[in-house]
Amino acid sequence: MKLELENSKLTLVILACLVGFFGDSLLQIGVKRFNMGTETGWGLREYFSQHGTVESLCVAAGMMAMFYIIYLFVFKQEPDYLNLAIYGIIVDLLFRQFNVFPSLKGYYSYLNYFWSAFWEAFSMVLPFFIYNQIKK
Repeated sequence: MKLELENSKLTLVILACLVGFFGDSLLQIGVKRFNMGTETGWGLREYFSQHGTVESLCVAAGMMAMFYIIYLFVFKQEPDYLNLAIYGIIVDLLFRQFNVFPSLKGYYSYLNYFWSAFWEAFSMVLPFFIYNQIKK
């Protein structure tokens, strides 16, 4: 039983990593190729130009995996939709308040507190949703 539980947690971390990678890919395609998000690309043009395509993908994948590792193994929380959403909101507020990524200043200037928290909560819930769909 414990092995099964650990495998499910590892699967969630891998899914979080993939969500970060593919989510960042879609954002880059939208901003760079289709000029979405006005002239600033939702405030992300500066971030993408500073970090480049590959580095941005790796940062997004690594951060999502790290967020899930902290949630599951450090805080020892069982995943559920509400707690993951709240965790995402808290992470977003901390990143915004303490300017963890100065290159995201444009993003936080473009999006108000609600929308940046919403998207972080969404990205935290998505791997768990995918996991539950795969499990069916």
